[in-house]
Amino acid sequence: MKRTNRATVFISLILFLFLAVYFGASLIRSAQNPLQTTLAVSMQTEEGFFAPGIIIRDESVVTAPQTVVTSLVREGERVSVGMSYLSVYASEADRELAMRRTQLQREMEQLEARLSTDGEVNQSTGIEAEIRRGLRELSFSVQGGDLTNLEAQTVSLRTLALAGDRAGLQNRIEILREELAHLGDLSEPAHAIQAESAGTYSTRVDGFEHLALADADKVSVSDLQALFERNTDPYEIPNSVGKLVRGSTWYYLALVPETEFAALDARLNGDLPNRVLVSISGMSTSEIAMRIRSLSEIQGGYAVAVLESNIALVETLGLRHGEARIVFHTFSGIRVPAEALRWTEPDGETGAQFPHVFTLTVGMAEQKFVTIVYAGEGYYLVEPDTLRTSAESSLREGNTIIIRGGVLYDGRILG
Repeated sequence: MKRTNRATVFISLILFLFLAVYFGASLIRSAQNPLQTTLAVSMQTEEGFFAPGIIIRDESVVTAPQTVVTSLVREGERVSVGMSYLSVYASEADRELAMRRTQLQREMEQLEARLSTDGEVNQSTGIEAEIRRGLRELSFSVQGGDLTNLEAQTVSLRTLALAGDRAGLQNRIEILREELAHLGDLSEPAHAIQAESAGTYSTRVDGFEHLALADADKVSVSDLQALFERNTDPYEIPNSVGKLVRGSTWYYLALVPETEFAALDARLNGDLPNRVLVSISGMSTSEIAMRIRSLSEIQGGYAVAVLESNIALVETLGLRHGEARIVFHTFSGIRVPAEALRWTEPDGETGAQFPHVFTLTVGMAEQKFVTIVYAGEGYYLVEPDTLRTSAESSLREGNTIIIRGGVLYDGRILG
């Protein structure tokens, strides 16, 4: 019996020493190589640069002998050939008189239309819903700073307030008719300006409208820099009342550093797609896809890049000069810290090495091969290498990537 106890104690002591050595070594390894992980997240990075530039369009200035002008179209609205889009008056008093006459006529038309549709039954529920909807639309317009339809919305609400009251409607019409009769006539008839060509109307004239699309490819670095200097003192065109922009194509002439020339040239004259993403300061559209039309010769460390687009023309109408962020390459992938990326031993025949990471999966290190998409500062963007790792086990967003953890191999259990 004593022998059995001695054997049991001896075996227990051996097991205790073994476990103590094992866990002690593990603690030492953990202290020397603590387990450090990070989550795999998707990320996008861009290669590009900033460049000052100038916007040019196919535009012509509209002039009028008098400066008292009322626009019959909104800013950025398209006009067709022969369409009357401006009214010119001899004086400010004539313009105010004409505007008041138009207001009275519009309100009378709405009141008469309401009078003709109102029946003997007062549909108060429907009218109240219309009033509430009209008030909401008016509130949204005021809050958003859009006052283009303010007059029409106000007249509509005033008309709705009298809906169902035939006597009130008739009385209001008579009041407006009497005011219209006593307004009098203009000192001189208003002169309508008709569009000589189809285009987009804008009230903004800055003196650079003479720049032609046809001449864009001839602009040199010194020419563009001279245009930049004129930005501080643009000349005024006498009697200008706006401009018409023909077509939808516009150019951005960018002053490109010599260091970025090759990237653009590879897209203009090489095999890469001729497309860059441009963000111009002052535009609400975050990025616009533009085509590289031409590149000038390098002069003084710079070149002129003519970028072309046929979208978002209306958004450029208030811009001429601006700085742009020009992106010529976009990379997307899973972000991996540089320390977490590992390489296999060289292949015996080809010498090739394959990048991979280890992830912590249920307390175990799991090897996952990847393909490098982009090398950044202190990190890589990678995609799963499904040739060496099955699609089910490939690296994906949300995995726990092991940055440090001592000697790693596929299947190692990590405490």
